[in-house]
This record gives sequence, C-alpha cells and structure tokens, in this order.
Amino acid sequence: MPKEGFLYFIRERDHLTDEIGPYVKIGLTRDVRPVAERISDHKTGNPRDEYSEYDLHVPMVDHLEKYLHHYFADQRISGEWFLMSTDEVLNEAVPVAQKVAAEQAITKPGLLNLDLLKSSQSNGKTRKATPHETALHEKYIEADKAIKIAKAEMKVLDSSLRSMVGNANGIERVLILQQKTQSDVFAQDGFTSELSEEHLKLCQSSSMTGNGNPSIIGKISLRTFDKELDEKVKLAAKNHPTKFPLSNKQNAPRAIDDNIKATHMEFLRSKRGIKTLEWEMKQIEIELANLLGNDEEIEEIISWQRSKPVEETSFSKPEAKKHFPELFAKHCTPRPDHIAVKIAEGHPYSHQ
Repeated sequence: MPKEGFLYFIRERDHLTDEIGPYVKIGLTRDVRPVAERISDHKTGNPRDEYSEYDLHVPMVDHLEKYLHHYFADQRISGEWFLMSTDEVLNEAVPVAQKVAAEQAITKPGLLNLDLLKSSQSNGKTRKATPHETALHEKYIEADKAIKIAKAEMKVLDSSLRSMVGNANGIERVLILQQKTQSDVFAQDGFTSELSEEHLKLCQSSSMTGNGNPSIIGKISLRTFDKELDEKVKLAAKNHPTKFPLSNKQNAPRAIDDNIKATHMEFLRSKRGIKTLEWEMKQIEIELANLLGNDEEIEEIISWQRSKPVEETSFSKPEAKKHFPELFAKHCTPRPDHIAVKIAEGHPYSHQ
C-alpha cells in the first residue's frame, strides 16, 4: 500500500560560523509526521543546525524519494546526501518533485483499484481497443524500447567497471567486493525418500494461488530493434569475470583514477533516464489495466486472465526443518562463501 508523507530537502548550518553546508539531504517522513520532528531526530548529537530548505506532502512518498535519489544520482555523495546548491534545490529538484507528486495524485487511485481487479475474476471477454487505448499502448512500446536501450547501456558501463577490478579487492570509493555466505544445498529428493507419507504431510504448507499481473502485449526484444547494442552488451559481459574469487579479498583495493571516475559518473547519470521511463511506463500500465477492467483482453494491447483463487499445497523447507531438524541437516551440503559486487550509488570523490 503506497503511503503518503512529507518529502524534504534538509540542509546544515554551522552553529559557530553560520556557514551553510554544500550538501542537502533528500528524505521523507511517512503519513502525517511533521518534518520538524524528523529534523529534531537528526539534531541529536549533531554539532550543526539543520533546517528544511523545502518540503511538500505527497501521495506516494517512498516512491518519490527513490525517484529523486535515482534522478539526481550523479549529484549523490553518500546515502541520502546530495551535492546541491540552494538554487539547484529550488529550481531543479523541487519542480521535478512537484511534477511527479502531481502525477502520483492522478495515478494512485488507479493503483489502489488494481488490488480490487486482481482479486476479481476476468469475464473471459476480448474486445477491440479504443483510439485512446491504442495511443497509450504505442507510447508504452516506445518507452519500453527506450528503457531496454538505457538498461543495455548501463550494463555495458557496469561491465566496464567490473573489468577494471582485476585481482584487487574492489575499487576505492567506487566498487566494493562483499564476501557473503551462501545457503546450504538441500537434497529434497533424498530427504523426502526417508519420510513416511504421514510425516511428509508435516512438511507441507498451503497457499492461495494469485492472479499475477496484467501483461502488456507487443513488447519487442532489444536484439530485434538494435542488434548492434545487444551484441555490445554480450561482448562487454565477456570482458569481466562472472564471479570474483575469494582471493581478491586478500589484496588492496585498486586506486581510483580519472578513467574510473568518468565511467562511474556515466553509470550514475544513466539512472535518471531509466527511472523516468520506469515511472512513465508504470503510469500507462496502471491506466490500461483499469481500462481493461474485468475484461480478459484488449486485442493487441493488454491481457489479464484472472480466476478464482485455489488453495495449493506444496513442500515447505521451513516446515521440514522444524519437524525433522536432524534429518534435514543430514541432507544439507554447505556451499563456500561467494563475492557480491556493490557499485557505489553516489560519488564520494571529486570528479572535476
């Protein structure tokens, strides 16, 4: 359920010098909690004064905060703090926030109605599209092609950054290699073969089948309309390791340089286009699904087959572990730790 709340732009002021800090925090308070209370939280133990440069109440505050974090990713320094002047906040960031908030106000009722449509049964009818539905669909398909291009270009940049790691323990301030544990491999067939039919029932859980989500018809693969870019993505993927060995963690991180900075900044800038297109497509999806209503399909536009939920019973690992812990452990094989890659979501460095 999307929550309303306040989106804020908080800035810091030095108590002793009255110097205004260069960073602004783009954050939120949910529901009706005042921004002043959130600022009070920040002031605890903080030697600087904090004040709201601008705040506004919005229908879907979590969505808007994430949207802005991606939209201004190339100005993000760390966490929710962005390198923004007051002029940039008021004349660049605030208008974007106001525009998206206005779109949320229009879209949110339709989003909430999707829950009702999802729980209902489609009537099996297929109908032709209206001119308005056709226009919406054409706009969606163009946006889908654009986002496939944007995501492909981001993948190339992602691969470029990974290829710069070599045998180092990541890249300073840009790419972190995180050592993580993996869950054990569970041999379900071997486990169940040692259980009686009565005991096997204790290892089952029930759930209701869902109706899934509406499906937009006519999406085109990247390879179909941009074979060259599709090949570029595949080639870039070959140039970086699919997995980094644990031995990388024993070495020092690679020092950051201008080439790494330029690639990382381009990676961050690519987030704006993707997030903008995602929101555009989401609005169209919601509108088309509501126009579909209880029908099952609008020809060549959208389909959504919904049926009465049915209870399904399936094997449950948690239940199996709870009722037969020793036997469960017998059929588990540990897996070694692995390396996960985290690319910094901001630029904690100067790139001028």
